[in-house]
Amino acid sequence: MLINLPISIFFILFYKNMHPSYKMTFVRKMALGFRMYRNTKKIKTGTTYQAHLLMALKLLEIPPDVLGDVVECGTWKGGSAANLSIVCKIVGRKLRIFDSFEGLPNGHPEDRMARHASTGLFCGAIDEVRSNISRYGEIDVCEFNKGWYQDTLPGIEGPIVLSFLDVDYEASLDICIRSVWPHLVSNGYIFIDEYLELNYCSLFFSEKYWDKYFKRKPPGLIGAGSGLPLGSYYIGPFRGLGTLSPLERPTGPAYTRKDFYSSWEFYPDESEVTP
Repeated sequence: MLINLPISIFFILFYKNMHPSYKMTFVRKMALGFRMYRNTKKIKTGTTYQAHLLMALKLLEIPPDVLGDVVECGTWKGGSAANLSIVCKIVGRKLRIFDSFEGLPNGHPEDRMARHASTGLFCGAIDEVRSNISRYGEIDVCEFNKGWYQDTLPGIEGPIVLSFLDVDYEASLDICIRSVWPHLVSNGYIFIDEYLELNYCSLFFSEKYWDKYFKRKPPGLIGAGSGLPLGSYYIGPFRGLGTLSPLERPTGPAYTRKDFYSSWEFYPDESEVTP
């Protein structure tokens, strides 16, 4: 809602941890927020401007001497990419966009998230995405990588400070995590937009997954309703958009960081010494 716009900008962007070298004055912060809001109205996007502001905040907190690009996987019409390109311009980073530009692929038969999706859904042609970013974002900081993730992401190189994964399928999330995570800087971020789907998000808490591929504890996930100030009312659990009450606005943004870990280690019965 428009009435929440200045409140959202204030609570998200007016943190004290922004690096001073970016010179984000009051006016520049408000201008960034209003521009991002406008872009989500001009370009069809599945994510809110608040989610884009959160990613902007994290990028503005990273010192400029920490090298690394921003990576977006799944851009649809380029709405989130346009907004990310604006903040990338401010902080002096490249935005690397990965997408098939043909919509969703055929789903793997064991992929639970693909069972109710259709091939070609969320298609944004590369020329349309370029046009949208040229008009509303900063095209000069963008690099486009066209193709399926299994063909383009395994060869990714260079450090990454933040990655936004809006890829829908479990198979896509898997290949994105296994390709991007090794390149994240020590305090680098991964954002997703499917926090409503518990099975999907369980990857970030799976001890088997993180031990198998990275020999470490899972990083966990901070999601909407547990720390992100998005100003939405939602009870849950999520059973589909058609089941929501008129006032509910479920949002799925969530993030983790390279140095996070989540591990349950309280087992007092196992530490008891028996005579």
